[in-house]
Amino acid sequence: MKKTAKILLALCACMLIGGNAAMAQDRMEESTATVKTLYGAENPCTVKGSPELSDIMQKFIYSDVNNQVKMPLAQKELLTLVVLTANATPEDIGIHVKGALNAGAAPDEIRETIYQTTPYVGFARAKNALIEMQLAFEELGVKLPLENQGTTTDADRVAKGEQTQVDIFGEGMRGFSQSGLPDVKHINNWLSGNCFGDYYTRKVLDFKQRELITFTAIITLGCCDPQAKAHVTGNLGVGNTRQDLINAVTVALPYIGYPRTLNAISAINAVVPAK
Repeated sequence: MKKTAKILLALCACMLIGGNAAMAQDRMEESTATVKTLYGAENPCTVKGSPELSDIMQKFIYSDVNNQVKMPLAQKELLTLVVLTANATPEDIGIHVKGALNAGAAPDEIRETIYQTTPYVGFARAKNALIEMQLAFEELGVKLPLENQGTTTDADRVAKGEQTQVDIFGEGMRGFSQSGLPDVKHINNWLSGNCFGDYYTRKVLDFKQRELITFTAIITLGCCDPQAKAHVTGNLGVGNTRQDLINAVTVALPYIGYPRTLNAISAINAVVPAK
């Protein structure tokens, strides 16, 4: 009886080990196939001298995260470009521009995605990302220059920006550009004219896409809880869902870590709790 029990335990152990090995192999094969589809012979997870970390991150990003997030590869790559821009890691922009193009994103979509991060992460980070984007475009033979996509003038940018705020956040934003205490009134005016008038009114991307980009940039920066919550509300206002926001956070997680990820989820829960 004892001998039979030992044999059964040994068989179960072998099955468990074999199953885990097969699962690990499946994750590696699956992630390798996705990496090849997006980047060809290159691999953004490769860290010279650290093959174990390279494998951990490849399987995590291109198997686990990729399977969890149900959105097109192109959208995942565009959101990854948002995270890399906000994280000030321009050295990784070029390969993800290639990935976005291979996944079906248009060059204009890539540029507009990075443009949209500018009022949230600052010009310096966006500029560095755009430099790397341009180099990648040139290397990959993208037809340049890209067309201009602005729709406002100096005469109407504030009015159109404030209207965009109203469209996204509601009638409570009416008159925002002229509101505020005297010493900071100019900031509100610039939020309407610059942040919303110069960027949200541009062509190529719609409000749903731009709000998800904005939320992703903010949660990548971290320590911006009021703004994160505000743009959860903004995303809901333009038709994005709780799941869309969770998907964006999940795409960002490997690059921003768990503390900022948990803060982002808390911001979502504060506005739209799970049912």
